[in-house]
Amino acid sequence: MVAVRLRCGGDVRLARLASKEKEMMRLAADPARRPKRFYKTATVVNGALHLDGRPAKTRAGSPLTFASRAVMAEIEREWTAQQTSIDFAAMPITRFVSTVIDLGDSEAGKWRRELLSFLKSDLVCYRAGAPPALVGRQNAAWNPLLDWASIRCGISLISRVGVSHIEQPADAILSGERRFAAASAAELIGMKAAAEIAGSAVIAIALAQGAFPAAALFDASRVDDAFQAERWGVDSEAAERAARLRRDFLDAGRFLDCLRKTPQAA
Repeated sequence: MVAVRLRCGGDVRLARLASKEKEMMRLAADPARRPKRFYKTATVVNGALHLDGRPAKTRAGSPLTFASRAVMAEIEREWTAQQTSIDFAAMPITRFVSTVIDLGDSEAGKWRRELLSFLKSDLVCYRAGAPPALVGRQNAAWNPLLDWASIRCGISLISRVGVSHIEQPADAILSGERRFAAASAAELIGMKAAAEIAGSAVIAIALAQGAFPAAALFDASRVDDAFQAERWGVDSEAAERAARLRRDFLDAGRFLDCLRKTPQAA
């Protein structure tokens, strides 16, 4: 039986998948260039996505399957929801899982290092000295996150006024390193996506643990931006960018939420 691939043209090398992903998203931004929907039904069979009864595959040619009912249910929903064309931008869980399948084995170490880099220069550790209103907002949003990371995760970070580099305690970094080492490739890619948006590994870890509502965590990452917008206003382009970031952050949160559910394929 001929398998259905997410992209045609045969197998591609793993080293080129990242650029393929960017190209796919660029095309998805233009409705006229999106691929046409070529299937009638999308169903999960034995933990793998099938389109019209044929197994779907990732860009590297691997079966699109994942050991979580919750994750595969989301993927089935994404493919079922497509209209006359396929909008990959509206399929975040599919993209996360495809990346894990194709790149998880080779890139997990890199993802861990990137998360550790965010932890060493975490947004929530660098504070404003003025005005008082901004200082108050940062304290209200970020102090609970630092307290949670210290008490629940053993990651006790130092916060300080200014933007000069803070040398964080070795024990805190080691705790973060151990946490990332214990995380699966799927958890890593979800946290990495969140950290890149928030500028904070603490926020990403909290999102992965479901410690705070995802929307509240995103808002915590935007304290400075929200304060400046209130003072000086915001243009339409900045508002659209903020909306995209919020959507992407919440998508990462939804993926991580699925991972916390029973990891057993349907």
